[in-house]
Amino acid sequence: MDWNNLKVALAISRAGSLTRAAKKLGVDTSTAGRRLSSLEAELGIMLFVRTKTGFVLTDAGRVAIGHVAEVQNKIELLVDAVTESEQSPAGTVRLAGDTWIVSRLAEVAVPAFLNAYPQIELQTVACPAAHLVQGDVSLSLWFDEEPQEGAFRISLGSVPYAFYCARNSVGRDPGWVSLSDGKTASLLVERAKRRLKRREGPTRFSSTDAGVLLNAVRAGVGKGLLPMCLAESDEGLVRINADEPAIERVLYIHVCHDTVETQRVQAAIKWLRECFASVFQPTLPECVDPERGEEDLQTRRRSGKF
Repeated sequence: MDWNNLKVALAISRAGSLTRAAKKLGVDTSTAGRRLSSLEAELGIMLFVRTKTGFVLTDAGRVAIGHVAEVQNKIELLVDAVTESEQSPAGTVRLAGDTWIVSRLAEVAVPAFLNAYPQIELQTVACPAAHLVQGDVSLSLWFDEEPQEGAFRISLGSVPYAFYCARNSVGRDPGWVSLSDGKTASLLVERAKRRLKRREGPTRFSSTDAGVLLNAVRAGVGKGLLPMCLAESDEGLVRINADEPAIERVLYIHVCHDTVETQRVQAAIKWLRECFASVFQPTLPECVDPERGEEDLQTRRRSGKF
């Protein structure tokens, strides 16, 4: 069985497209298509269903790709073991997470990681956990997701959330925007709302991504629960009604058993632990009562009670 054919199938499963897989592998689309057809003919099964939106794994294809991913991981472990004593960690680390988490890391912590490990290539995947194919990434960062089969999770730390409104909407009630990235998050949001004295107003807007919600709150669409690490330094927002976080959500690193022992993955885990506070903990706290408005904010500034 030709390993090049297997690599094409693995790349298609991760890219969801023949064209994107071919580009990633550095071959033309027709060559990738021939290799996939050859592999399916040799196995006597269809690995993918061809749809208008891309290539979708069949049940048999998922089983086959799972084995191919294991072989690929073992090859990477072999290369890692051979080069361990001769050079620093090298290779590709694929890191997945919600869009705002990946963006926050890129803004605050990725440059230091790449400077420390010049032979590592960091590939980020911004997507919901449900969109991942098993074995598609080296590491993932999620709040409430259970690890997939063949993986385990490590608690990274707690990320505080608080309620915010747009600075130009202080003194009026614009309604709510809502975090909707899972059942657990929805329950936490409702529990936090009950702690507020004022809960009136309709839900005007919802999103699975905190970065989108932040933009909506800043635009005056509504008040909402946001990660404090994003919102505290945003001059267009003010925190409302609480001197402490409304909720805290535990962020987990999901790690695949097959690659956790490689130098590059160990380096990435160490980096995520070391940079957690600077990336996900808030700075410059500022709080305001929306009914008292800018007068309350100025009073807090003078007293230093934020």
